[in-house]
Amino acid sequence: MKIPAQSTVLLGAALLTLAACGSSTHIVQSWKAPGVSVEAGHYNKVLLIALIKDETSRRIAEDRMAVFMNGHGITSYSYLGTDQNAINDAGMSARMEKDSIDGVMIIRLVDKQTTQTYVPGTSSYYGGAWGYYGYSYPMYTSPGYVQTDHIYYVETSLYSPKYEGPVWTCTTSFLNPTNIVPAIDEMMHGIYRKNREDGF
Repeated sequence: MKIPAQSTVLLGAALLTLAACGSSTHIVQSWKAPGVSVEAGHYNKVLLIALIKDETSRRIAEDRMAVFMNGHGITSYSYLGTDQNAINDAGMSARMEKDSIDGVMIIRLVDKQTTQTYVPGTSSYYGGAWGYYGYSYPMYTSPGYVQTDHIYYVETSLYSPKYEGPVWTCTTSFLNPTNIVPAIDEMMHGIYRKNREDGF
């Protein structure tokens, strides 16, 4: 299973971004492999991989992912060490099978967008006793400004050794993420619900 190495830097930057606004997370879309059925309790041990180059951020993200797995998640830093690309090494599939790992969950950044919105200013005026003349003089004006928003799209993919390629994917959008912990928590809450809706 090849993991896209270029995503490691991007996801780390996305989840560590500090912006003026609070974070807002939404499920954009999900996909399930046709014909895939998931028996109850099938995924007992899932390897969790956050494609983040910064090691500290990677460990934080994977630890938060593991919280939502209720004891069924194994962090990649504890299983693969610092080299996440080891998942692609020859013999890794046999090792995971030996260790009873029956699923791999990978999160990675797939897109980043920046939008700008003009927010109009506000004014307060004197009231005039003789018609509209007095209203032409503003007492206080709050100038308009341009608001910049950053939207990050993170893809979560679930793999199973029983099938070729991912069996389930979900794309989550983050609006102005402020901190990696609540960002991952919000994402995991969302994909947990969507995962169940999609039959997993």
